[in-house]
Amino acid sequence: MQKTIVVLGMHRSATSLVACGLHHEISMGEELVPASGSNPRGHFEDVRFVRLNDRILSAAGGSWHCPPPEEAIRNVAAQFSDEVQSTLAAASRGQSIWGFKDPRTTLTIGVYLPFLRNPHFVCCFREPEEVARSLNRRNGFSLAKGRRLAAIYNRRLLTFSAEFTGTGGVTFTE
Repeated sequence: MQKTIVVLGMHRSATSLVACGLHHEISMGEELVPASGSNPRGHFEDVRFVRLNDRILSAAGGSWHCPPPEEAIRNVAAQFSDEVQSTLAAASRGQSIWGFKDPRTTLTIGVYLPFLRNPHFVCCFREPEEVARSLNRRNGFSLAKGRRLAAIYNRRLLTFSAEFTGTGGVTFTE
């Protein structure tokens, strides 16, 4: 049975580090986002997923740094189902175990979940203040904006994890 590994977590939360480790053993994509000054070893993000996630978030009225409400993402999910299925099929073709990572997927995972085969999730968390400082250095975001983004991503990741595992609700304060 095919196994799919999905790395989830806020930007600047060690998702690239985790994906790098996985990439030594499994395919994390054919065309990966290249290394940059903020990630000199690479991002280990398949360009197809980054572009698809950007389109989903845009259609829902947001972006990675201005997350749309979950309901807005659910409302556009159907219009992306064929593209999600074809992207997953192309990325996993011929692989018994494979994976992908794009922090945006933390927001869009509900669009992918119905089409994932035997999914396993690696959830990455980092202290929100550290995320905020890193986003300030990389993107020039205010610390308040960085903390707010970390809270949104972490809340959605915890909620998804609780729903997926059936462990019940999560109390999260911002």
